[in-house]
Amino acid sequence: MSNFWERERLLRSTILAGFAAAGLAISPAYAQDEEEDESSDEEVIVVTGSLLRRSEFTSVAPIQVVTAEVATLEGLVDAAEMLQTASVASGSFQLNNQFGGFVVEGGTGVNSISLRGLGAQRSLVLLNGHRPGPAGVRGQVGAFDLNVIPSSVVQRFEILKDGASSIYGSDAVAGVINVITRTEVERPELTVAINQPFESGGETYDISGAYGLNFDRGNIVLAAQYQLREDLSLGDRDYLSCQQDLVYDAPNGNRLDREDRSITAGTEFSGCNHIYANTLIDNLYGTGRYIPDPTGTGVSYFPGYRPRANGRYDDAPGATAFYEDVLADPRVLTTDAINRQERMSFYATSNFALDILGGVDWGSEFLFTRRETTSDGWRQFFPLVGGAQAAPFGAIYGYANDPTYDHPLGLVQPVVLWPSNSFAHVDYTAINTQLDGGFSPWFGPMSDWSWSASVQYSRSDAEYGGNAIVASRSGDSRFDDDAPIYDPYDPTFLSGNYDQSIYDSISADILGTTVYEQTVVNAVTTGELFDLPAGPIGAAFGYEYREFSINDTPDQLSRDGELWGSTSAQVTAGEDSVHEFYGELEIPLLAGAPLAESVTLSLSGRTFDYESAGSNEVWKAGLNWQVTPTVRIRATQGTSYRAPGLYELFLGNQSAFADQLAIDPCIDWQNSTNANIRTNCAAEGIPGDFTGGASSATVLSGGGAGVLEPETSDARTFGVVWTPEFAALSVAVDFFEIEVFDQISQLGAASIVFSCYAGDTYPNNFCNLFDRNGNTNPVSAFAITEVRDSYLNINSQITDGVDLTVRYQHEFDFGDLTLDGQATWTNTDEVNLFDPSLPTNFATNDFNGTIGDPEFVANGRIAFTRGDWTYNWFVNYVEGTSNQSLYSTDLSSQSYFGYADAYYDSDIEGLFYHDASVRWTGDTLQILAGVSNVFGEEPPTLSTGVGATRRGNVALSATQYDLRGRTGFVRVTKTF
Repeated sequence: MSNFWERERLLRSTILAGFAAAGLAISPAYAQDEEEDESSDEEVIVVTGSLLRRSEFTSVAPIQVVTAEVATLEGLVDAAEMLQTASVASGSFQLNNQFGGFVVEGGTGVNSISLRGLGAQRSLVLLNGHRPGPAGVRGQVGAFDLNVIPSSVVQRFEILKDGASSIYGSDAVAGVINVITRTEVERPELTVAINQPFESGGETYDISGAYGLNFDRGNIVLAAQYQLREDLSLGDRDYLSCQQDLVYDAPNGNRLDREDRSITAGTEFSGCNHIYANTLIDNLYGTGRYIPDPTGTGVSYFPGYRPRANGRYDDAPGATAFYEDVLADPRVLTTDAINRQERMSFYATSNFALDILGGVDWGSEFLFTRRETTSDGWRQFFPLVGGAQAAPFGAIYGYANDPTYDHPLGLVQPVVLWPSNSFAHVDYTAINTQLDGGFSPWFGPMSDWSWSASVQYSRSDAEYGGNAIVASRSGDSRFDDDAPIYDPYDPTFLSGNYDQSIYDSISADILGTTVYEQTVVNAVTTGELFDLPAGPIGAAFGYEYREFSINDTPDQLSRDGELWGSTSAQVTAGEDSVHEFYGELEIPLLAGAPLAESVTLSLSGRTFDYESAGSNEVWKAGLNWQVTPTVRIRATQGTSYRAPGLYELFLGNQSAFADQLAIDPCIDWQNSTNANIRTNCAAEGIPGDFTGGASSATVLSGGGAGVLEPETSDARTFGVVWTPEFAALSVAVDFFEIEVFDQISQLGAASIVFSCYAGDTYPNNFCNLFDRNGNTNPVSAFAITEVRDSYLNINSQITDGVDLTVRYQHEFDFGDLTLDGQATWTNTDEVNLFDPSLPTNFATNDFNGTIGDPEFVANGRIAFTRGDWTYNWFVNYVEGTSNQSLYSTDLSSQSYFGYADAYYDSDIEGLFYHDASVRWTGDTLQILAGVSNVFGEEPPTLSTGVGATRRGNVALSATQYDLRGRTGFVRVTKTF
């Protein structure tokens, strides 16, 4: 731990002083833009977070700006990377291309943004101030997919770090990201970029071009981009290719699951916990597992296979070592840790001045993106097969009179390796057109007011699918009354070397479609009401209408429940609409007074009338106090509102699977430290040494239409901005607090089952949400078979902390120096399920500082420009985390296969990432070259069983860490 504190001190002493003031909403990367702003102080624009036109240096709410130029200097390649690495987002879990094979909101390959850890559905994304619709596949589409934005047209991202439903409507609970695109291209340009990891896998290739047409009264910009991101396979990195338990002898620190306890020590898979296959489980006679016999002999009735020796390679001392690792198949290493993704985008925008109604500006934009994401992987196929000698169970499963099945193994489960591949193809289209003008002189008092009206339509048209096992053809006696067409005892089948005909007869390619449409009509007028002694009152009033719909149609086999061991789903279809009226006032209270250069009060409000959720209203107040020319104080407080999303309302019943070990507290309950669990599991009749069900439990989820209430939230910020006159230095410190009430969520299968058995009252309502086998089940006594986990309103979530931004620039005779960056301290990230009790499987309800949720993150840049050359050094820091607080028992002293005192590692030390680049700029050519993750920092590894889903030995939920490793990048731009 001492190394962690040394790194933290180094961060604070050498990096923090160079962090940029994001609240100033301008980046030093755009030096020319900055000079224009400084020389034209009277220029006013619409700043993210307000309906009124004002200088972006006077925003009352904290705003962070991420420029595309600076992001590319760091080697970031798309909108998702540019936003997810910002300090306001990097301290929390983000959906990206690492979740192939998992059921996630938006489906395979979705890249969304969650601000403050409050969820992507509570973080609103705008495109040039307009609200585009979400994109994705499956029934849980609700958040904006950053994949649809071509990075080549992005100028900057403005991140409003404050709730803003009174300005932008529903979903702006955690904040708002406004994507600002380029509006002019002076000369045609072509850019080619390559990001190449030093080890194979995870390469990115990018080519983009832009062309501008300029006219006397307007212009048109055309841009296109193609990007290919190759997959990263498990076998491409050591920390992914050999998953191990990583459990230690607490007194001595020796590994308990060392590979030298395997009789195949030193081989490719020795000590690795890969998918267990090429074996057979006897569920009737209790003879355990049959595995390949090294001598090739085996038992008489199962040639080539023999009963497994007692123990695994990580069993208690003295146990016979088991060569389980040789059952691992090299094909498993082709499983994707990062999906392959291909994107093609076209973007067009136009702006023209029209001689109508006293002068009107007409702007339009068109965006089309096609995304193709593929995820390759492997799974276990373990059908339950009944034999003729299994009476009476054979009769139950229909095999008693089948002469072709005469093996004495009875009910058996062959465990076979099977491909598990999926894809998502998404076509996204967004069209917006807008008119801006003023009121003609004959409108009298409103002649100085301006108006704006826009219409936007977006459509996500997608298909998804992959290969699946058809239950009724699988040979699984629970689903298929016919004898399987394959011999489950054939070594060729068990080893996964079955021929194509067997694969084709059992498998099917499935295809589902998802369409999400949204139409937005918006009108707003802004101007000044009347003058006060300190200045005029600014005002804005508007109306917005939105309608949106989803129609997800899974494959017929999925709807029929015919997918063996895979998720099934029903149709998700629904629509909603809302009428909104809103307004904003900016009231100058003081000007030119002692300790009050200016004091301005901002007030905004919005009313909603949803077809699904009824009516509500929100408000926000802000105070902007320029104390002296160098000190400004700002504060906001307000409420936000989020109506249930379409998928939360109308999601068709879907099924997923959960490991019994991950959700059942009655496993080995005799050693539980929770008295309620011991008492209640015993009352169920479950043996104290119960080892769990053999197969995964089915988890069903669905929508909550008619049950769900809208979410509401309170948010407040308080900040100080310091811009001393003695240096080009700006410092901003902002405190934030956001609390969400009646939060819409799912409890999770583990929380449901734990809450049943760990509660003071048993049975309780949680116990009605799952089913468990009785003791007479011939295959899996006491196993949990089904958990019902639909959307509902839980109690609340609260997060608070501090943002620090600092910026420093200095012009030397030999060049220009710039230091900028951001840091975020999160003090609280608390989730309450049902008041007053806490989720009973956790020792705490504050997840701050747990894996994937660090308390402190920061990023900074040092740039030096001399002539045509710019040199950059970036530093990103993620503070250490630990899952110990989630457990009431000490993870450093647990049992492990007979070891009474074992240490499970759930701690991650703080980690720095360093990136470096050099850019040369000529008259028509620009070349950028650099290295990200300069020192090749590997993602931290964890033990099994510490509350973190792992990919290899890396926590999957800790999306702050780089899986690709040291990567070189080159970017060349040519203008013509």
